[in-house]
Amino acid sequence: MSYQINDTYDGIDQAMRLLRRSMKGMPERQRYMRHYDELRRSVAVLLILLEEATPWMEETAKAKRATTVAKRMLDAVR
Repeated sequence: MSYQINDTYDGIDQAMRLLRRSMKGMPERQRYMRHYDELRRSVAVLLILLEEATPWMEETAKAKRATTVAKRMLDAVR
């Protein structure tokens, strides 16, 4: 599960770097800087929430696996 989260995190980071490089070469970029700054802040919040959710998502995945194993064991006994 954490590798999926890391891949998502890396993909977002890569996209933001590409956007920053694109903005540097853009004529009249001052017109779009407010939107760019808002996007950067929103993405930062998203990444923080993603980091905070990682342990919960890993625990949920572990619980799901344990439940699946327990069901198989119960079905084997029946």
